[in-house]
Order: sequence, then C-alpha cells, then structure tokens
Amino acid sequence: MNQIPTVLYSDQDFKTWAVIGASRGIGLEFVRQLIARGERIIATVRQPFANHATLLWGQAGADHGRCQMFICDVLSEKSIENFVYELAQVPNLTIDYVVINAGVLRYPNRATEVSFDEFAFHLHTNTIGPIITAQKLLQTNIPIGTIVFMSSDSGSAQKFREMEDGQVFLSLNKGGRKTNCDRFAAYAASKAALNQMLRHMAAELKRKDDDTIILAMHPGEVATDIGHVLTGEVEGVITAEESVSAMIEVIQSKGIQHSGTFWTWENKVGPELVRTEDIMH
Repeated sequence: MNQIPTVLYSDQDFKTWAVIGASRGIGLEFVRQLIARGERIIATVRQPFANHATLLWGQAGADHGRCQMFICDVLSEKSIENFVYELAQVPNLTIDYVVINAGVLRYPNRATEVSFDEFAFHLHTNTIGPIITAQKLLQTNIPIGTIVFMSSDSGSAQKFREMEDGQVFLSLNKGGRKTNCDRFAAYAASKAALNQMLRHMAAELKRKDDDTIILAMHPGEVATDIGHVLTGEVEGVITAEESVSAMIEVIQSKGIQHSGTFWTWENKVGPELVRTEDIMH
C-alpha cells in the first residue's frame, strides 16, 4: 500500500501526518487540506476497496504519490498491529502528527434501552480501538510528535449535556426550531472513557520523559455522516472544511505543556480535561 517514492521528497521541508480513519468526513478533509499544504500523509481505511474509500483513493492518486494508503480497522487488534508493523518497516520514518479520527454514532443508544452489543460497539470503536492504536504506535521506535484524538464535548462529565437525551428547542437566527438529538448516552459514555484514557496516557508518558504530546479535540458540530443522523437543524453547524482548517492551526500551536488537555476547534479550552489556570502559556 506504500505508494510514495520517498526519495523524490527528501530535499523538501514538510511534516508527516498520519490520519487514522481517513475515508470520509473529517478524516478525508484532513487529507485534502494537508495535500494542499504540501505535507506528507499516511492515511488509513478499514477496507481497501470499500465504496466509502473511493474519495480517498482519488485524493491519493491526484497528488503525485504524497499520500500513503494503509489498511487499519480499529475494531481489530490484528489489523492495528499489521498497520503499525508496516509503518515500523519504513526507514527513518518520523511522524509529526497522528490524528485518530475513527468513530461512530448509531441510534438509538439511550442508557435505558441500548443493547449490550450496541454499547460494546460504541466503546470498541470510539474508545478501545483509538487508544490501542496510539498505544501500539508509541511502542515502536518511530518518533511521534503529537497524537490527537477526535473527542466530543458530549463526553464531558463536568458539563453534562442533558439536552442530548431528548428533544430540545434551539434558537436559530431570529427564530427557533426543534431538533431531535435522539439520545447520545452510549456515544457520550464512549467519549468520556476516551477522554480519561488519553489523560492517563499523557501522564504516563510524562513520567517516562517521553515528549509525545497527547491532545483531545472537539471538532464542533460538523456536517458529516454522523451529523446527518440528527433530524432538523442544529445550532452552530459548520462544514468539515471549516472545522479541519481551524483544527490544524490549533493542533500545531500546542506544546508539551498542553499534553493531556482538551481543545475545541475554536482554540478554546474544552470543558472536561483541564482548567484554564492549569495551562502554562
């Protein structure tokens, strides 16, 4: 799957980004924008010839080989291990930024109704798979600058979003419309678990004097496949292009003193992982 003639770029100044879950939505938009910036991209899909991977194949084929394609299914430990093994074979590879974007939101997932399998599916996709992917990457000898987990303010324990458990009246422009948020319990729980795990990961790395930066990012209410499952209109919806453009700037602005913290696409401190006074600017 490695398509890059690396020697062609050996004299160029670029950053290397790994985007885990790049076949559509936010992940695909990261690939588009990073290609436009002249960066080197390692992009993953769950299956090489799945219909949803078509757009990424198009991006990879249009940039003269700067985007590498790999298979990584975060629901499979074996798939994660194979992906990491392939990366470890690349000579002199350094990854400046890893964006772990894999995630899912399926309905209904009310706490009073969600099935064992559906709850487990959310946890495996949104929490366990992303954390194990980061863990396996960190266990290699590949130097990694920053690992970013796509999280959500839905996972905040400090700022509980009760309106996500039912129908809520939102003010839009000069009027208002109802939108059915249709129960986010399993999704929110999986993101809360992710937030806690990545915070522990950051603390453990600091104790080992490992300078890899661990961040959680809230991308905003983005109009993607996940966003489209909501009925009606949601206040503050932005495009994937707007979200990713802003997130790239936020990600690149953070240093080791920010490791273990939660940020929004607007570069605001998130509600869950850190207090403003804890940040060393």
